Amino acid sequence: MNSSANVRVPLCPPHTANPDPFKGVCTVCGVRLLDGVSVEQLVGRVESIVQEPIQPTGRIRGTWTEVLEEGDGQLWAYWVRPARNFAGYECIDTTNPDPTGEQLSGLLMAELAGLPAPAPSLGEIGEAWSRPKPSHRRSRWDRFKRWTRATAEREFVSIATPLCVFWGAALWVVLGNDGIAGLCSAVWSLF
Repeated sequence: MNSSANVRVPLCPPHTANPDPFKGVCTVCGVRLLDGVSVEQLVGRVESIVQEPIQPTGRIRGTWTEVLEEGDGQLWAYWVRPARNFAGYECIDTTNPDPTGEQLSGLLMAELAGLPAPAPSLGEIGEAWSRPKPSHRRSRWDRFKRWTRATAEREFVSIATPLCVFWGAALWVVLGNDGIAGLCSAVWSLF
């Protein structure tokens, strides 16, 4: 835990944010602000909702700050930031020990959108076992033959099938039902 609870912070109830967005401090008292809210005010918002003691760890990533929640004899760490919602804050839990502010915001957006949690990334890149090795690549000739065969099959389906249907219909018009039945029985007798 952090010993920031013993540090006296000058009281400045309506903190005045600096007009320069890259200077996130109050212009009156110099306290660091997260979207116009001090860390202590943010912790107060969280405590008022969860009704458990909250302690800031001092780790800040962008507008996110890490807090520890004590309850039921356990300690939980998660990240919070100010928000303009009913609670006055947004929180996200992550297994990443050192996330960036962008990663935390991305996790929150994914959670709000109902997307599944991202799989943990592997520490190092392993062997590419799913890709064929260079020795197993098909030659250009094999690829050309496969492409030619596929093209011929597509041409047959798109050209020959309608012609066969057309000639079958013409034969049925000329021979009639009895003629088609006789032709089918003659062809069947050959097998």
